Parts: sequence; C-alpha cells; structure tokens
Amino acid sequence: MGDVRTYRAGVVDLGTDGHRALIEQVVAHYRGDARVRAIVVFGSVSTGTWHVLSDVDLDVVTDDGAVIEPAVEAAALFGPRAAIILPGTDSVDVVLDSLEEVSIRWHPLATTSPNICASAQVVAGDLSTADVVAAGDGNRAQPDHQQLLDAFVRDAVYAWKAISRANSWNAVAAVQRMRQCLVALSGRRDDLRLDPADPAGALAKVIAETAVRFDLGPRRHLLLKRLGYGQPEAR
Repeated sequence: MGDVRTYRAGVVDLGTDGHRALIEQVVAHYRGDARVRAIVVFGSVSTGTWHVLSDVDLDVVTDDGAVIEPAVEAAALFGPRAAIILPGTDSVDVVLDSLEEVSIRWHPLATTSPNICASAQVVAGDLSTADVVAAGDGNRAQPDHQQLLDAFVRDAVYAWKAISRANSWNAVAAVQRMRQCLVALSGRRDDLRLDPADPAGALAKVIAETAVRFDLGPRRHLLLKRLGYGQPEAR
C-alpha cells in the first residue's frame, strides 16, 4: 500500500483480541504492497455484533491491474496455520489450526460488492470508508420486491408446514431463506436474534420484521393470516 493509514481508533474496537490480531496480521502483510489500495473489515466484527467464535470478513481493494491468486495469497498470509484453504475466483475461506476463520475477497474498487456497504470499515490504505461504500452502492441492483416477497411468503408457508410436521431442520432452513429475502429487500443485514431451537418463534419474528417494513399486499397477507400471522401496518 502506498500511503498506509491504519485507523487505530477503529481497530481497537473490532472484535476480540484474536480478531484484531488477525486483522493486524493482514494489514502488516500488505504494508508497502503496491497492489493493495485498502483493507476493509465488514460483517459482525465491524458492527460490534460479533461472537467470540465469529469469523473475520475482509475485503482487500486492489489496484486495477493487480493479479491475485487467492490460494497463493492465503498461503503467504497464514502459512502452516492455514489448516483449510477454500479458494474462489477472487476470494478465499480459511480455517486456521486455532479454529479461527477468515474470509477474504480481493478486487478492484470498481467491483466492490454492495453487500458490504452497511458494515464496511477501512482499517488501512489510501482509500476512505466513504470511497469504498460509494463504489459498492454504485453496483447495487434494484431488488425485485414482488418476486422477493413472493419467495418470502412461499417459504413462510413451507416453514409453517414443516413445524406442523415436527420437521425442525426444514423449518429452520426455510426461515433462513426468508431472512435472506429480507436482507435483499432492505439492502442490509438484519439485526434479528433468532433461536434455531425455536423455529416457530423465529418464523414469527421474521414475519413481523418484514411486515412492518414492507407492504406484503392482500394476497400474501391472506396466506400469512391463514397461518396465524396477522400483518401490522406497514411503515
């Protein structure tokens, strides 16, 4: 990185000592690397909703002409500590021998994902958080609200039937798909705290959260009402 700026005031608030050590390790590894323009932390470690077992989600913003081989980068970053390396085209998921997990994506600024914008925090580099968020927002596609709401209610019906048949695994999976629809509709992660041991309670919470934020319309409302879930007034 050129003019490296590490935002210490932010780093000290990022997760556990272990989380911060991993972030600092990545920052130190890329210090002086001309390919790298910024290192971004996002997800629960950035927002403060982390658990001690949370993984560390990182974006490494690269120069437009940089050539990156994710598996090679991960091996160089973590060496023999990397027990498992699962590379993608521009990303990698790593499980360390300490059971800590790190996910990293390398990309030019122009291909920043809009999915990181709500929680992105630049911790090093010559780009600001605002620069990264603006790039990600520029790639945000307008969601198909009607299709997403249809998928949401379909999975609500599926989850309700699974609960009625004492099939908790399928119910939990359906509720998680509903949650993904909510994220796609709102453009950010939700802040729901759901208990998978209580799929009926989780289903009710996700429906309530969505119904107060979006107009589900009469036909979807009727289906939810038949399941026993009324629709509060949309905001």
